[in-house]
Amino acid sequence: MARCVLALATALVASSALGHHSVGAFYDSSTISRLSGTIGSVQWVNPHVRFTVDVVDGSGSNQRWRIEAGALNSLDRQGVPRNLLQVGEPITVIGYASRRGRSEMVAASVDMADGENVVVWSGLFGGAEESNPAPDAAEQIATAAAEAARSARGMYRVWTIGLEYTHDATDSGEDTGLPLTAAARAARQDFDPLVDDAGLSCIAPGMPGLMDNPFPMEIVEDGGDVLIRMEQWDVTRRVHIGAEPDAASQPLTPNGYSVGYWENDRTLVVTTTRLSGPHFDDIGTPHSDQLELVERFTLSDDEMRLDYLLTATDPATFTEPVIFDGYWVWVPGEQLKRYDCAVPDL
Repeated sequence: MARCVLALATALVASSALGHHSVGAFYDSSTISRLSGTIGSVQWVNPHVRFTVDVVDGSGSNQRWRIEAGALNSLDRQGVPRNLLQVGEPITVIGYASRRGRSEMVAASVDMADGENVVVWSGLFGGAEESNPAPDAAEQIATAAAEAARSARGMYRVWTIGLEYTHDATDSGEDTGLPLTAAARAARQDFDPLVDDAGLSCIAPGMPGLMDNPFPMEIVEDGGDVLIRMEQWDVTRRVHIGAEPDAASQPLTPNGYSVGYWENDRTLVVTTTRLSGPHFDDIGTPHSDQLELVERFTLSDDEMRLDYLLTATDPATFTEPVIFDGYWVWVPGEQLKRYDCAVPDL
């Protein structure tokens, strides 16, 4: 079996094995660039805050650059104020410029007129740097052990991505190491991220990419079934507990049909079939309607960590089963935010 690491453990994902917008496909992550000008317009939206910068060249002509920063929800949690960017204010953007010759950049941080440097995409340069951070999640976890013991709720709570693994933002995502069949490799070569990435139109990716994102999720009980509520895309999955899967009677959908059972009081096993495509991830890996996903959610003894193991089997796409793993942690007080994805009109 091939094994990969999910981006569940990143502070903010730039590129990953399954899902999320691949920075390397759009921007030249081999060179850090700087751009100085005046803010022309601003949109505080998910999946990425956008703004424009008007730059005057040597001949006196004005050129408008489109800038992409981190997700609105992430910047809110990071403590970046929504009035940070004001139209007409001078600014210097530090980040990566378009690899396709466009007047576009992705911003890791910005230098404000008063000299303050503010991180607007935490971890874009490969670290986990933050500006104006909210209380550190690791500290909250350490001080919450007693509370967890008093108010144990099993898996039924909001879970936050782990903090140990930081994905290298310079990875273009062009070769994930997946054991692809010849047909799947050929299909992926036809994928154009500027056109075919549904996320650019605020269309949720479906499974399994839905689970690979840097935002919290919540697990709740509903009439004996389990609901998995994802902050990103505002999507809820239903896991039918104890049901017998009847593949012939279920429609093909992006999230498929999920059945589950409790292996013990700390492990939930979920099998998902009847998945529609067209893509397994956001770099064009296809999948067929033979795709089967088996997820294992395992709660730690102290109920502070939720480990995740995903096995994907699809003989039309993979030459062998593929395993992904990651984890979440419990941060007391965390809640899901609305995502409300919006296509920018800058």
